[in-house]
Amino acid sequence: MALAPERIVEVALELLNRVGLDALSTRRLAEELDVKGPSLYHHFRNKGELLGQMAVAMIARCLAELDTSVGWEDWVRTLAHASRRMMHQYRDGARIIAASSPTDAMRTDLIPSLEAPLLRAGFSVHQANEIIGLMSSFVIGWTMNEQNEGMREYMVSMLDLDESFELAIETIVLGLEQQIASGRMKRAAPKRASASKAALASKPASASKLASAPKPASRPTPRRRRRSA
Repeated sequence: MALAPERIVEVALELLNRVGLDALSTRRLAEELDVKGPSLYHHFRNKGELLGQMAVAMIARCLAELDTSVGWEDWVRTLAHASRRMMHQYRDGARIIAASSPTDAMRTDLIPSLEAPLLRAGFSVHQANEIIGLMSSFVIGWTMNEQNEGMREYMVSMLDLDESFELAIETIVLGLEQQIASGRMKRAAPKRASASKAALASKPASASKLASAPKPASRPTPRRRRRSA
């Protein structure tokens, strides 16, 4: 029986949570699937493409649970916090997102879903990409540090990680608001959606179709370690 790409990604994410990104290989994955390694290349030309599809599944599940009908400020906040939680649900989750190769599904399904609340608020496609890029670059980098044991211990010794993360996201939103107020970032008039369209927008169909990977056990977000007096 031919392997479906969705099944390969499902098993790859399960394997990732057991062995981590460094030990994840197409050979190891083929053993898990009880197939010969070359059969995987019918679906993925290399490990980068496999990581790309794994990232698509992770992001799609994240988006499927979000309300995209909110205003742009709340969308940036919501997406940032949800993305961080999503990456913490997977071992080396931030590294997977950072190392993945862009896929057609990212370009045609996920990116438009990420952009939609910003475009509706009057931002251009270029501005929406700048905002998503700024926010996601910070969130990926922050979460990558949290998932690095040595760096996490150092951060926890100085910070409450949740409070510091929230401060950083609020700073990004405030900075964007100031750019708009100063006229440096110009927007068109926000688009008003009808009630029926808003209801449809709140659950992007493209994201829900892609969210087929297994839901992993939640991994707690590390918090600050209180020093004894």
